Amino acid sequence: MSTQEARAQDALAHDAPLTIGMFTDTYVPEVNGVVTSLVSTARALRRRGHRVIIVGPAHPEGDEEHPDVFHLRSTAFPFYPSLRMAFPLPAKLVTALPSVPFDVVHAHTFFFIGCLGAYQARRRGVPLFFTYHTRFEDYLHYLPVHRQISRPQTVWLSREFCNRCDRVIAPTRDTAELLRSYGVTAPFAVLPGGIDREQFGGTQPEPAVIARARPGPVALFVGRLGQEKNLDFLLEGFARAVRAVPGARLVIVGDGPYRAQLTERVAALGCEGCVFFAGRVEQHKLGAFYGNADVFVFSSLTETQGLVLVEAMAHGLPVVAVDCAVTREIVTGEAGVLVSADPDAFAAALLRVGTEGAGQRERRRLAAREAAEPFSIEAVARSLEALYRQVRHELAAAGI
Repeated sequence: MSTQEARAQDALAHDAPLTIGMFTDTYVPEVNGVVTSLVSTARALRRRGHRVIIVGPAHPEGDEEHPDVFHLRSTAFPFYPSLRMAFPLPAKLVTALPSVPFDVVHAHTFFFIGCLGAYQARRRGVPLFFTYHTRFEDYLHYLPVHRQISRPQTVWLSREFCNRCDRVIAPTRDTAELLRSYGVTAPFAVLPGGIDREQFGGTQPEPAVIARARPGPVALFVGRLGQEKNLDFLLEGFARAVRAVPGARLVIVGDGPYRAQLTERVAALGCEGCVFFAGRVEQHKLGAFYGNADVFVFSSLTETQGLVLVEAMAHGLPVVAVDCAVTREIVTGEAGVLVSADPDAFAAALLRVGTEGAGQRERRRLAAREAAEPFSIEAVARSLEALYRQVRHELAAAGI
């Protein structure tokens, strides 16, 4: 074979579709940022011609039917029933995995299924990627034995898994710095999760819960209701805003283990008629909430990215968020207002953005859409594909 023919063959191989194995311990119908990011990314990569095989936990309420989605038997995590613990069953599926022609393996968790993906990558000598979606040390309160499981132990687990990967993907620069502080020495790539606007539905009527909240300004929160989301602070800030503007309302979309406590907190603050819990909403209906609220509120300090911020801004919804390294990277320019972790400052910002005139509101909407543009799932999928190919090339060149 001539040198020119070899180069042509290499170019063809470089452009050939990839078979990508994505391994995750959380998957639909679970609702969280990991699942949202994984599902959108898989769809975008498939649209680009790649085969994406997902291995995740089975769920008793039903699983996605897709020829390239495999479900391992699982049971509810005893201290957080909405999460699943998977087992190497059915054995037929696990023994069949070695015959799947993965070109790369991408783990999204480092529990059983994530470790299974790492094993598959090492067994066949293909690149192993890992996206660090979650700051696990901020979730120890879900374990009744959390006093026996220390932050250094969770840091050790994160470091050990990351350092066995060929590339660690951090959704933000702040997350990359966090992992470096853990002692992670594996190569990094900073690549945010992306959102697919098509998955939120087209033009939809105003949701009934938002219509009931009118005519005053409506703030919107979307996310899992967990203690680590700093929602007590959000309610305190909103309560102070209501004292200044009695017509203000807050719509909370989502569910989770902290909902009962939040309901009690609303009552304690005297805001029962001002806060509406909408419960879990399917993604294709979320666009109507983002498109009809006046301001999106975000108080979490434990995120690695906070995809809901991008979802809100992509729909032209301005943001009021607590200032931290992650929100600073996502909410830029006039897309929103970042404030200190002070309830009075949060209330003032919420009222400022929620009651602005039409001209300023339009400027914020345009700025929000512009700030969200780099996070389109198409752009993210292109970058991820290039990263997969780059690492494959690097390992091949190194003779690995």
